[in-house]
Amino acid sequence: MGKILILDEYSSVRELTSAELANEGHLVVPIGKPCLVRELINSLNPDLLLLDIHLSGVDRWDLLEVLKKEAPHLPVLIFSAHSGDPPDARIALADGFVLKSSRFEKLKAKVDEVLRRKLGHDVEREKDTVTDARVSISPGTNRRTPLVQRGKNKTLHA
Repeated sequence: MGKILILDEYSSVRELTSAELANEGHLVVPIGKPCLVRELINSLNPDLLLLDIHLSGVDRWDLLEVLKKEAPHLPVLIFSAHSGDPPDARIALADGFVLKSSRFEKLKAKVDEVLRRKLGHDVEREKDTVTDARVSISPGTNRRTPLVQRGKNKTLHA
């Protein structure tokens, strides 16, 4: 079981991806605003960032570069509907790339692979072991209150 931060500007993609990964036993925090990602990386200390590289109003490659400099320990998987065109050498900073699809098998397999490498143990054994989750977000701009859904789906909303 891992803590996964998802940055995607489309709420439907965030919700569907979050539900799929939460059903696998992961604690998932979906966000749609790139301005929140650095703060949540610091407060949540996620095990993985799932990043849509095509975000409006943000230089996607600069964001990836900054995130990897500030949190080099944090694996980043690019999760995009675009196959990486035009190619940019900074894609090598990511720990993998998964093309968005209505089928989640490839994404789940890649997430498990990256988490096994990062956590150094078998993710499968811990999938249903969530004891407590807390996210602290400082007051400021208009944000939804963090929620924890108990039960099988373990998703925090920021």
